[in-house]
Amino acid sequence: MKSTTYPPEELLPVVAELAVKYAGFEHSSLPYEKVQTLMEAVLYCIQEYETAPPDAPSDKSVAQSPSAAALRAKNGKTPAKEAYLAGRQTVLEKVEALRSLYNAHIDSFDAYGCKCLYDTVVSGLVFFLSHYDALYAPQETLLTLDYPILGGIDSMTGIDAVLKYTTCIFLEQRFLRRFDRAYVLKILTAYHEDYRDLTENLCMPVLQSIIGHMLLQKPLYTAGFRPDEYKYLEEILLKQSDDETQLAITDMLRTITARYFDRDSHLFDYLKHAVSDMAARLRNSAQNHCLDKILVPLN
Repeated sequence: MKSTTYPPEELLPVVAELAVKYAGFEHSSLPYEKVQTLMEAVLYCIQEYETAPPDAPSDKSVAQSPSAAALRAKNGKTPAKEAYLAGRQTVLEKVEALRSLYNAHIDSFDAYGCKCLYDTVVSGLVFFLSHYDALYAPQETLLTLDYPILGGIDSMTGIDAVLKYTTCIFLEQRFLRRFDRAYVLKILTAYHEDYRDLTENLCMPVLQSIIGHMLLQKPLYTAGFRPDEYKYLEEILLKQSDDETQLAITDMLRTITARYFDRDSHLFDYLKHAVSDMAARLRNSAQNHCLDKILVPLN
């Protein structure tokens, strides 16, 4: 259960009111498990309110009674019910943001044959938007989010998790669409001939290839590396420490997003999640003389 600064005596009346709406006035009791779920729903919404930016506009549709105003004046804290209602409004706004994001990008969405990505986006997100209960169970994520994005969603649940996850998916789409589809497919197929059936991120092989090209100062459109280029890459990577490799990759990502994506800071921040793992992969492969396993050979 999510933590909050509100004591139980302030939360229980809010939960009780929500329980009445859920059960209907003709029902006097609910199973303990359902009451627990409703408590989690209230806590989820309150956390939405508590974690909102300080300058976020308040929800003017939430009525403020004289007693609420008096309580705020007394202890400087928003009453639990008011925080819950404001947080619930934030949840509803995020659901609409997810719907708008999906509608804006689904027509141009390309899974590049990856079944896991296709099912997650085309089937999963439609299911979520159709079944998500923002009132009585906003904390439920509903989806397993199987396709691995570069940046984790930590302990997020509910609309927070799905909205961030979807945002990352469409940032990946923006990145991949910048390159010719045949180029992307060639890299993915060379990376693993069965990539369509794997649960792997599609950005990583393409990004690794691009970083390899930049390390060699080689044009990006020439997919694939020669044996002598692998050897030269080994020499470059083995002269660097892990920190130096990470800094070099970060600088290259900054160059890529500046040159090809109008300095898209959101894309840069997303791709940065791959830096540590990519640096480790490249250096380990260089040490074991197997860069051709992660960087596409020239056919």
